[in-house]
Amino acid sequence: MGLEIKSVLKNKVSAVIFFILLVLNMVQVPNYMGHEYDVEQNMNIFETQIQQYQRALSDINLQYMAVKHMGAEEKVYWNSYQDYLSWAIDNAKAGWNLFNKYGKEVFKNKGLIKRYNEITLWDKLYHLDALKKNGDEKFMRQVRKLGFEEADISFDQSRIFMIGSQISQNKKEDYRAVELSIQEQLHQLETNTELYVGKGPWYFLAHQLRIDSSFAYLFMPLCLIYCVVVLMYEKKTGVFELEQLNDVHFFVHIQVKLFIAFLLLMIASIGIPFLLLGISNGFVGWDTWLLADTKHFFSFKRMYHTDNYVINNMSEYYATEQGFIPDLSFIPLWKALIISLPLILLKLELYIQMAMFCVYTFTKTGFNYLSGIICIILYVISQRMDLISFINPFSITPSLSVLSGCGMQNWLNSICICVVFIFVLLFMNFVSVRQKDKMSL
Repeated sequence: MGLEIKSVLKNKVSAVIFFILLVLNMVQVPNYMGHEYDVEQNMNIFETQIQQYQRALSDINLQYMAVKHMGAEEKVYWNSYQDYLSWAIDNAKAGWNLFNKYGKEVFKNKGLIKRYNEITLWDKLYHLDALKKNGDEKFMRQVRKLGFEEADISFDQSRIFMIGSQISQNKKEDYRAVELSIQEQLHQLETNTELYVGKGPWYFLAHQLRIDSSFAYLFMPLCLIYCVVVLMYEKKTGVFELEQLNDVHFFVHIQVKLFIAFLLLMIASIGIPFLLLGISNGFVGWDTWLLADTKHFFSFKRMYHTDNYVINNMSEYYATEQGFIPDLSFIPLWKALIISLPLILLKLELYIQMAMFCVYTFTKTGFNYLSGIICIILYVISQRMDLISFINPFSITPSLSVLSGCGMQNWLNSICICVVFIFVLLFMNFVSVRQKDKMSL
């Protein structure tokens, strides 16, 4: 078996497929080498915050002036909220100035990164206070333990919720989104991974297993093409006739050979850039959190998708109609990868069975290749639109996207589809081979 796998890997098609896979992975490496882009991105975020808080303050001032009769206590609440918005504007300006002055040095200096975390963390904590009385109380123990001192504020944080909760149109969703963001940031601080956000091998790996990855998208077509070409080569050279002397041995033999060969190509193509990024940036980040659809792991009901696809750090999701995070929960990356692994392997086996079906079902070479092309076309169409996705194996999206609720099926549904179609194709392929054996006798 080892010699045969080596023989397959030495085939020209193996070299071509490996080169394509390697290029698809290597082109992403510069995106995860450093934080040059993050400087501009963070400055844009702070600039947006400044504008939003300024508009909010302007609106509040107009509403304040429009109120004709206001009691002393009510006036205190209004003034506190106005002072809060003024502080938020100054805080966002401090964040913008930090990156404007130091640039990417912010991510290299512990003092600067701490200042950055202070700015962003207190902005979120007081945002919670503005939506719910003492909304940040549940996080204060962690914040103090991490060594963050109370921000210098001129407003009473226990009073700002009275106005903030009234003017918020989606208070519950807004609170939950900010709460999740704080949980993620505190986890990064507790695990000392805040310096590695957005870069390194683990972020690269997570990206390559998502729906916005060319590597993940082309995984099926490349696997199918590879297996069809290898099988057609063996068919042409007479290897089939030798191996088919024992049906069971032949089936196990050819599947294991193709499975291991393509798996090695895939691992090598993604492993090389993974190691390069690890050597350059360190291998920290395997326990980074990402959002997953944990409620629907073992359900056939999938999450509702809007057109608003969002990537936030390690996570991906379809935001709600109002732009908020859907009902997802954080899990560590290592756990997500373990859960995703069975689906990756089952998809690989499924595509091998499809290739065997294309080669064994038809005797003419033209039909062998045509059936493979039809499978690829169905895959492309199914990835673009909801084409009976509940039972469509071509509509199964990349593994991490399935896990995060961004797939057309959830995890259990995808697993079941793969298993069912693998057995169906396995049976059909076995029958085809047996019939051809009988015809040749």
